Amino acid sequence: MTLLSRISGGDRRRRLVVAGAAALLVAVLVAVGLALAPGDDGTMSASGQDADATEAPLTSGAPPELAPAPVTPEPAGPTEDATELPATLAPVGFDEQAAAGDGVVADVVSLEAVDATGVGPGNISGPALRVTVRITNGTGGPVPLDGVAVDLAHGEEQLPASPINDPSTAPFSGVLQPGESAEGVYVFTVPAGDRDLVTLSVGYQAGAPFMVFTGSGA
Repeated sequence: MTLLSRISGGDRRRRLVVAGAAALLVAVLVAVGLALAPGDDGTMSASGQDADATEAPLTSGAPPELAPAPVTPEPAGPTEDATELPATLAPVGFDEQAAAGDGVVADVVSLEAVDATGVGPGNISGPALRVTVRITNGTGGPVPLDGVAVDLAHGEEQLPASPINDPSTAPFSGVLQPGESAEGVYVFTVPAGDRDLVTLSVGYQAGAPFMVFTGSGA
């Protein structure tokens, strides 16, 4: 075989190798193009399928039922009298004893005209009445005194008197045992010229009737 024949044979083999590689490259490009082809609605999918095929279908029909509202419980007892004030007993004189009707009684130990000294914010010094009240427990059980309410009104219009935190004040507190008595001291602002008619109300506990005293505080 001549040299020219060997060179021509080598060129043909190289051309065949190049042609085969080119054909393989074209096949790969065609396959990739088919895989990335758009679906029916124009969306693309890496697997060649429509994008909508992988989405969850939308639900239709009536909305889901809501849980029923909680039922409001009925009150355990009567509520129509919850805002009513306790009853007020008939007034007695300052020198008499008032009875609550359940064994508890009260009396006024003293009613004095003083010049009060207001201590703390909102307390104004000036003419006042200082009243000392005694409560006696005639019931068969202890009576708590922390909830005792003592109020005073004065004048023809029975205006409520403002309490003063005077150093001499000593409100009721603690527990009163059966057969025992306790005293509380309260000071109220009352003008000197408006003491002809004074009314003192004492409620020894919430819901109990007010024991009332009335008379002159001059």
